[in-house]
Amino acid sequence: MQASLPVDADEGFPQSFRLRFGEHVYRIELYVNAAEETVEETAAAGGVLDLLGGGPFLVVAVAREEPGGLVPLLRRKAVRDLPCPAGELRLVFREALVDVRNLNGTGSYGSKVLAGVSAP
Repeated sequence: MQASLPVDADEGFPQSFRLRFGEHVYRIELYVNAAEETVEETAAAGGVLDLLGGGPFLVVAVAREEPGGLVPLLRRKAVRDLPCPAGELRLVFREALVDVRNLNGTGSYGSKVLAGVSAP
């Protein structure tokens, strides 16, 4: 089973969403780690951060919902095309271009995050 992660970059970052995959429900969180100076320089130069290149990066956290609460499975830096195993899931990030206006803000600025999820 393969699917795309339902990331809505226009909703901004950080963001989290629930994902039903197989028999379980997961909580996926995505946030950007970037120095304030980098964000300011990027805003002045056009405004888009490549979060799968060098420098600022995208962090992904995954937890499985269980009757007793959330079970943490993963928290790590996303790397282009490198599988991120998270319990019963495998995430792969293909692209993460985020306009600085989508950091703590919503709007259609052309930000784009493409990622897939599958079972190992």
